[in-house]
Amino acid sequence: MNKWLGMGINFVSKIPFEKFLVKPPDKTKELQELKTIFSQGKSEPAVRPDSTPANETMGPELPPKESPVIANLGNQRPRVHLAPNTSTTSTVTTKETVDYQNREIGKILLGLQRHCIQKFRINGKACDCGQTRHLIDLEGMVEEVMAMVDDRTIYNNILEWISRVGPICTVENVESGKYDDVYPGLGNEARDFRKELLGTISASALFPHKQPEPAAVEEEDKENG
Repeated sequence: MNKWLGMGINFVSKIPFEKFLVKPPDKTKELQELKTIFSQGKSEPAVRPDSTPANETMGPELPPKESPVIANLGNQRPRVHLAPNTSTTSTVTTKETVDYQNREIGKILLGLQRHCIQKFRINGKACDCGQTRHLIDLEGMVEEVMAMVDDRTIYNNILEWISRVGPICTVENVESGKYDDVYPGLGNEARDFRKELLGTISASALFPHKQPEPAAVEEEDKENG
């Protein structure tokens, strides 16, 4: 019994009762000071000596951005009206250009007219003359001149004729012979287009600066009916 009593006294003697008896420090004053600082908004973060300030950069200082400047390309200068330079400016009139285009169209039509009469055959073998090469040239010339004239009827008719010629003049269709009765009629249409464009079916109208021999003109007229 005495043994256990001694152990209890020894244990109690080791408890630091002074910690429970000492009054904790009053931090009310410190809290009040912090409250005052935050309320005034004047607190600044502390900067350690070895830290980099927030307004400094690790690299070289960059120049401030400037407002974009619109370059003056000279478009605000007074305009100067110059006379056409005849050495670089075409003096060809619209009528001369249209007449030239019509002659070029007539040349292509004449070639296609002959191919139609020959039923798109050379030495009895099917050719591809009714395909892209001639038709693309013809279409391009027609579309170019259409922008220069008021009455486009003849040119629209030629474009419609092109749309009918292409599909039936393939080598396969020529070899089949199923359109042999149609081809001559297409050739007659091509001749009529030439006559409407140039006022004549004579080949001499296609080469105004080179007059063919009278016999050649007569032979051409016979060929075209």
